[in-house]
Amino acid sequence: MYRTRWLAAAFAGLACLVLITSPGQSQTSTTRRDSGRPAPADAASAEKLTALERTVAALRVELDATKKGMTDVPAASADATASSRAKADAAQKQLEAVGKDVAATREQLDASKKALDDSVKGVEAIKTAADAGTAGVADAKVKGDTAWMLASSALVMFMLPGLALFYGGMVRRKNILATMMQSMACLAVVGLFWIAFGYGLAFGPSRFSAPEIDLLGFKIEGGIVGWSWDLFFLKGINADALLPGTNIPVYVHCMFQGMFAIITPALISGAVAERIRFWPFCIFTLLWVALVYCPLAHMVWAFDWFYAAPVDPAKTLGASAVGVLGKMGALDFAGGTVVHIAAGMAGLAACLVLRRRDGYPKAVIHPNSMVITLLGAGMLWFGWFGFNGGSASASGALAGSAFAATQAAAAAAGLGWILVEWLVKGKPTALGLASGIVAGLVAVTPASGYVYIWGGVAIGLAASVVCYFAVAFKNLLGYDDSLDAFGIHGVGGFVGAVLTGLFSYAAVNIGGADGYFAVKGLPDRVSALDTQIAAAQGASKADEVTKLTAEKKTLTDAMEGYAKDSRGPLTQFKTQLVAAVGAGLFALVLSLALVALTQAMTLGNFTTDKASEVDGLDRTEHGEVGFDFGYAGESINLALAGTEPRPATAPKPLAGRFELAVEGVPADDIAHLWTGLCQPGEKPPAADFVAVYPHVTTFTGNKFQCRGADAPAVATHLETLFKKLLPGRAVKVVRL
Repeated sequence: MYRTRWLAAAFAGLACLVLITSPGQSQTSTTRRDSGRPAPADAASAEKLTALERTVAALRVELDATKKGMTDVPAASADATASSRAKADAAQKQLEAVGKDVAATREQLDASKKALDDSVKGVEAIKTAADAGTAGVADAKVKGDTAWMLASSALVMFMLPGLALFYGGMVRRKNILATMMQSMACLAVVGLFWIAFGYGLAFGPSRFSAPEIDLLGFKIEGGIVGWSWDLFFLKGINADALLPGTNIPVYVHCMFQGMFAIITPALISGAVAERIRFWPFCIFTLLWVALVYCPLAHMVWAFDWFYAAPVDPAKTLGASAVGVLGKMGALDFAGGTVVHIAAGMAGLAACLVLRRRDGYPKAVIHPNSMVITLLGAGMLWFGWFGFNGGSASASGALAGSAFAATQAAAAAAGLGWILVEWLVKGKPTALGLASGIVAGLVAVTPASGYVYIWGGVAIGLAASVVCYFAVAFKNLLGYDDSLDAFGIHGVGGFVGAVLTGLFSYAAVNIGGADGYFAVKGLPDRVSALDTQIAAAQGASKADEVTKLTAEKKTLTDAMEGYAKDSRGPLTQFKTQLVAAVGAGLFALVLSLALVALTQAMTLGNFTTDKASEVDGLDRTEHGEVGFDFGYAGESINLALAGTEPRPATAPKPLAGRFELAVEGVPADDIAHLWTGLCQPGEKPPAADFVAVYPHVTTFTGNKFQCRGADAPAVATHLETLFKKLLPGRAVKVVRL
């Protein structure tokens, strides 16, 4: 019996050992897997797993105790063996349940890890998409700004034929082609010079700087002219390189600024039209652009674009002005000082050094076609939108603001001029309208990117009045400004540059400064904001309160800054005045020297001789004519008594037209003789010529188109005239 109990106990113990050993192996396997698993995905799951592992450890301890107890119990005790086996079975079931919980927790952790990995991948995808979006936005800005600047460059280039037509219509017909050539040739002469040398001189790193001096309370320092061999034909610049601080390529900036350099000497030609020769003017143009325009452009517009490091370490490249006037704080958005004051003063210098037109101011010289002049004025107005709008160097709100101010100023000045003309002369003229439009465009040029629309209107009106009287007084002052280059561009540019100091607002252009009205109105604007903030608070509009409060802080900070810097309402006005006077004197003095130098280099041939002037520059300079209508319609000084000019008598209103032919004389001889007869002289013209001339409309070769007289009588006088001029010749005049 004891033996049977002993065997039963042994058998039960063996079974218990098997049961105990099996879970332990499973747990060991589980533990081995746990040692290689990644860290739990979240803290809650990790704590749960730790608790389960503690439970398993406790059960193992209990099983070990049971095993030990079984070895101590007498083998014969069947009840003890049964009790131990039951306890072992219960422990086994509990272990199996815990194992299932462990597996479920591990699955949950694996799912959490997978979700976390997916989230990381999603974040990385979003970041990649965001980076791509940022790059796409930057690329879009480059493309948009570049497109606007390309269009603006083309608009400014379009101003050249506009200027040629504007000037060409105001001269006599015999000089229209020569006058237009002086403008159009600048496209070639200056265009090539600019990309070779001009751009580097104007915008390269400063190579010659002004000494630091204090002038009228202003600190004068900065560069006068720049240079970099990388800018020689842009050989050191990649085609896709952007101008620092902008979204436009350097190549585009070079082309846009080149159009300004091209049109500026073309403006000068208007001051000395109808009396200068073509090639000497081309020589003067090159000298003037190199020694006057490029230094002025550097002094006003140059920034540290092509420096190795920023001039101001606190700023980025392209954010610091390096020129004298730019560092002084002078504002010139699109060329009031660099283009218009400089061109106007150069024109005045040329008028003072070179002789006047033959017969001026006694002889009245009429424009040949106001139709052409009006067309040219319209083309200038159109192109000026690129001139001013493109100076924003971007296609944003600033370009739109400059565009609007330009339109407003031109309209106001055109209207203002014809109103003044109406009051003074009794009639508004097409020439007055064209002149007023251009005067307004000139005056708003330095201010266009700094003023509101109403400021553009005020500047345009002021320019129309001042420029009208500047043009009217030139005869009293005695200088021959042929097409009013000084009266409109010099005076108008000065007016606009100075008035910029009154009407500029930093709110329009953060790169500008507050002028008189902006500084003077700061306290009132702050008070108005206080009222608006109180109203918004009463209406519980939190967003609006935040916005208005931020705007108020900006204004109060500006007021504190102005007080700290001792900057008053007239500070910017004084800065503009000093800059305008300085630029004007610089251009005048150097231009006087360059005109005299050109005259000396060409042995006095900068101006044409009087005989060629009477014949017309179209023929003498270019060997062709703008309109081949013959010579009879030119402005000719005839004298009935002495040498006083006399207009041709009006043809009889009811007379018909007829054609006469001179036979027996070569066509070239006829042209030479007739031209000589039309020139003013010391002696009164022959009676036969006086009888014929009023009735001749045109002549070509040996044929004269006539009207307003008895044909046989005119034929008789014409035949007698040529027989006296060519004695011995068989001259005969017949009617065709």
